[in-house]
Amino acid sequence: MNFCSDAACSEYVGEAAAWWTQTPLVGSIVSTSAAARAQCLTLNMPGNSESVNIAGMWGYSETTQPGSGSGHCTFWDGYTCSGNGATSFYPNGGPTCQPARSVDGWLWKSAKCWIN
Repeated sequence: MNFCSDAACSEYVGEAAAWWTQTPLVGSIVSTSAAARAQCLTLNMPGNSESVNIAGMWGYSETTQPGSGSGHCTFWDGYTCSGNGATSFYPNGGPTCQPARSVDGWLWKSAKCWIN
């Protein structure tokens, strides 16, 4: 995920990442194996963040971004993937650039991501 200082997701100010092979893990909604469980990712967004987007998603055994693959991340304003939330989709299927704050005005503090 990229954090940006403008509303259009074009002025990069930081990032957070989740992986298949180390904590925190990206999940798979098409697999039930233990390796495919999504874990809560702490974001630590810079205070001047105005937007967030998903920079890329890879499948469990892929080394390049899947051409027709997709995924999504749900952002929460609580540290334990709780509270107000919003979902961003990659590469399509919904909004890819999200405001950096919840409806209550809090920066997103955590997220979980899944590959479809």
